Amino acid sequence: MDAPVELSWATALKEISEKLKQAASGSVALIASARQTNEELYLLSKLAARVGALTDSVPRQGQADKLLLSADRNPNSVGAELTGIAAKPMGANLGKIADGIRSGTIKTLIVFGEDVTKTGIGPDLLGRLETLIVSDILPNTTTSQAQYLLPGCAHAEKRGTFTNRKGRVQKFMKAVEAPGEARPEWEFLHELVFTTTRQNGYASIEGLFNQMTAEIPAFKRLSWAGVGDLGTTAAL
Repeated sequence: MDAPVELSWATALKEISEKLKQAASGSVALIASARQTNEELYLLSKLAARVGALTDSVPRQGQADKLLLSADRNPNSVGAELTGIAAKPMGANLGKIADGIRSGTIKTLIVFGEDVTKTGIGPDLLGRLETLIVSDILPNTTTSQAQYLLPGCAHAEKRGTFTNRKGRVQKFMKAVEAPGEARPEWEFLHELVFTTTRQNGYASIEGLFNQMTAEIPAFKRLSWAGVGDLGTTAAL
């Protein structure tokens, strides 16, 4: 394997955009974590729509305590569903994506916040791809095979919203600065969506949230200011 080459953010996003614009419809798949924010999932859904990507998220299940602890271990499964990223049921498209890579139909895979080698898309399949684009905060088997690795941020290093199982939309706020070249995913996704689709958006989290609520029916009539400190309820 060739030694990794460090690119500037501008160069990396431009190269990724050009590859996606040249990709044939149906040749791209996208796996986004249900641990990402509503805003990030919304931007990824716009990117997926532009390239005709097959999408999904990775389910996580545990033992519920019938009081506070949900069996769903993803903090934003509802957001992944409302933005159209997650299949119904969540994870139903993961096998289809693996089959598409195996057959050569899917040539480009975009992964945000997941090690897909734990979902049946092993290193052998990743090695068959023409392009693997990954964003994460920690190294794993998937990041080690990426042609483009985009350093994202942990939740304490950015702002955004989640939607819980009861449909309550809640904010979280930035507490610490991100290390090195890491950037909040919504920031560089905003740039990537614009360069790929030519659809401009908002360069602030407040504006992006309000744009999202105007386009996703369940979030209608919500606003960043209206979410407040205690959250507000979406129309599920």
